Amino acid sequence: MNSKAPGQFWLGVFVFVFCLALALPVHALCLPPQNLQAARLDSVVDGDTLRLTDGRLVRLIGVNTPEIGRDGRLDEPFAVAASQAVERFLGRELLLAEGLEARDRHGRTLAAVYRAGDRAHLGEYLLTKGLGWHIVVPPNLQDLDCLQKAEAEARKYRRGVWNTPAAPVRARDLDKRHAGFMRVSGEVSRVAASRKAIWLEIDQNLSLRLDKRDLPYFSGIDLDALEGQMLTVRGWLIYRGGQNSRYPAHKMSLRHPAMLELEKD
Repeated sequence: MNSKAPGQFWLGVFVFVFCLALALPVHALCLPPQNLQAARLDSVVDGDTLRLTDGRLVRLIGVNTPEIGRDGRLDEPFAVAASQAVERFLGRELLLAEGLEARDRHGRTLAAVYRAGDRAHLGEYLLTKGLGWHIVVPPNLQDLDCLQKAEAEARKYRRGVWNTPAAPVRARDLDKRHAGFMRVSGEVSRVAASRKAIWLEIDQNLSLRLDKRDLPYFSGIDLDALEGQMLTVRGWLIYRGGQNSRYPAHKMSLRHPAMLELEKD
């Protein structure tokens, strides 16, 4: 046996790892996992949804971008910019890392998406540019920390969606026109429990529903102590006014504390 073989082996490993590091973007926050599946882009539906040549629709994990206007509605600010940024960033060849929950209720593939050439993370790119908001929907928690950092950078330098004068909508000002993804602020007016959920009422006009199966994610937060505190929450708003006057007119599901900002923070 050649006595130099072990040294040559470890030299080869070093060279491989070194080359791998060079292939990654210099300031990458989100590092790719080992097992990625190759795919090819057919078209960009919007900033957070892609159509692949195999027919699949892919919804990005961890990112929500402004909506492209459809059915006569106007484009939201930065919606077109987000779509164009995806096209410029990705090219045609890409890599996917599917989530623990691999499909959403619309049948779309849930995945983190990487550029094939250097395995740069599309979601990180969009959030760093301020072309979307960080979202967290368990159990797909991969890249949570790095995407939080990417959004924090955009907020610090007021890029994209963080460079607009509009503050979160106050919960008490919500009406039936408000729906879809929003950031809403207000005072916690009541904390209550039902058989399957914890409910936080905000300004007596918005109910946040915390499914009890998600409570382990909130283990570091005393939910009862939130009463009287100001907070900002992000998520998909549902208007249910007129259904039952006992409940606030608007509802939002809260799946993870990363979607919640306390004023004291």
